[in-house]
Amino acid sequence: MPPSQEMVWLDKRGVSHNLASCHCWRCHIHRLTALVSGGRVTEHESRLEPQKLNLSPTIQLPRTATVAEAAQGLRSRWLVLGIVLIGSFMAVLDVFIVTQGLPSIKATLGAGGADLELVVSVYSLVYAALLVSGGRLGDILDRKRIFLFGMTIFTVASGLAGYAPSPAFLIGARALQGIGAALMYPQVLSIIQVTFKGPDRSLALALFAAINGIGAITGNILGGFLIQLNIGGLTWRPIFLVNIPIGIAGLLVGSLVLRPSRSERPPRLDLLGVGLITLFLVSLVLPLSQGQQLGWPLWTVMLLALAFPILGLFILHERRLTEKEQDPLIDLSLFRHRSFAIGIPLTLSYYVLASGFFFTFVLFLQSGLGFSPLASGLAFGIINVGFITASLLGPRLIPRFGTRVLSLGYAIQVLGFVAVYITLNSYGTNLNLYELAIPLLIFGEGAGLVLSPLLGVVLAGVPIQEAGEASGVVSTSFQIGNTIGISLFGLLFYNFLGNQASAVSYLNASERVLPLFAVIALSAFLTVFLLSPRRARIIQRLEPQTVTRSRLCQLPNSGKVNS
Repeated sequence: MPPSQEMVWLDKRGVSHNLASCHCWRCHIHRLTALVSGGRVTEHESRLEPQKLNLSPTIQLPRTATVAEAAQGLRSRWLVLGIVLIGSFMAVLDVFIVTQGLPSIKATLGAGGADLELVVSVYSLVYAALLVSGGRLGDILDRKRIFLFGMTIFTVASGLAGYAPSPAFLIGARALQGIGAALMYPQVLSIIQVTFKGPDRSLALALFAAINGIGAITGNILGGFLIQLNIGGLTWRPIFLVNIPIGIAGLLVGSLVLRPSRSERPPRLDLLGVGLITLFLVSLVLPLSQGQQLGWPLWTVMLLALAFPILGLFILHERRLTEKEQDPLIDLSLFRHRSFAIGIPLTLSYYVLASGFFFTFVLFLQSGLGFSPLASGLAFGIINVGFITASLLGPRLIPRFGTRVLSLGYAIQVLGFVAVYITLNSYGTNLNLYELAIPLLIFGEGAGLVLSPLLGVVLAGVPIQEAGEASGVVSTSFQIGNTIGISLFGLLFYNFLGNQASAVSYLNASERVLPLFAVIALSAFLTVFLLSPRRARIIQRLEPQTVTRSRLCQLPNSGKVNS
């Protein structure tokens, strides 16, 4: 790879940082934000882009701002950040908060297993299909307008979900929520990029990553707490209704403080690509979720058989746009990079595994063992403790151990699944939260060690000018993995469960599905482990170029370049 294509940026001291491998906190923030932002971190005045230097023979003295003007500008910028972070928090929270409400939704609405799968997965399905296009709409029209429009749709959909009188109505409201999130969420990073500069931008990005982490962590706990409170006898409905006052406040303040902005060279929409990928996901997910409950009628079999031919048409269409350089939804030329071609399947498998485990485990805990929603939420809180700890530790281990950290993470995940299986087999239906704590903590540690270096592995061979598009594909694969994992493992879990609803039947179903999770994690471990020696040689070849560039780009008055 030519040195000019390395994912390298210079800080104020002239020190060179490689985004894929550097373990400093700023590079770690860039990796985390790119994972959850659909690749927006590297667009719109990003520090990763080459900076233009305009020289003029005329010296112009800037006007000194008054203290009042400076204070007003500072307040305005951070108020903008607060508004967009509200939007990102709601979008992330609703991915996780609904999980704890599934048994309650089943009891009050009479929802079947297929309905519960769609309540969770349809949000991710719509989000995955529209994520990239939602970001492009902000570039084309106006980021403020699209953000507020998305927040409006999301808030209205939350009210409809909280009112839902039937499973079908709730599924439709969740799909509408996905549309709102896909329009609102991609604008957040773009607005941060055009609003903040220098150290303030780094702090804003850190807060963005933290808020997303808090949303993911508190989703299960907050969902269980709200259901446990049973406010006004509404059982599960407050997990959606809580978004209404937050959304209204965000809309009122956002309409006053957000500034219009758009891209100078906006990309074009790939509407046919959006239609084909949506049709593929629907033709795959709908039969998996509805087939067993309906007795596998002919239309479900035919739709499932059409799924992969539709995917083939999507790939052909995207390849044609890629060759013509016409802004494809997914730039297939990215898969020419070996790290990316291997990393995307790893990303998909990670989220298939995680979403499938979370979906089936909450049903086991609440419907099978009779855990309260709060106790179930605390069980997921234990997973999050392990996840956070490992996520903070991972960047410190990567410089020393490289991709072996990823192998270690998958190995610990396998160990976690085995520990959960042994615990279930040992204690049976008398299982309590204390006995599950250590196995769940082990699983969380493994998950954190996997996700922390994942973007660096995926983007290790991707040129910097393609990093934004690559991160967008990674983010989309997250949601596709969520959708497939819930549908696939929901089908298997309910198939193992049969028509039984006893604690023993839920225990047996969980014991039969857990080895499948372990097999996926073990396969990912073997993939990374077997490829690690080659990856190490690639990194070793790149390191001398990185060091050379660091020395060449060192400013005359800068200090020693840190390696």
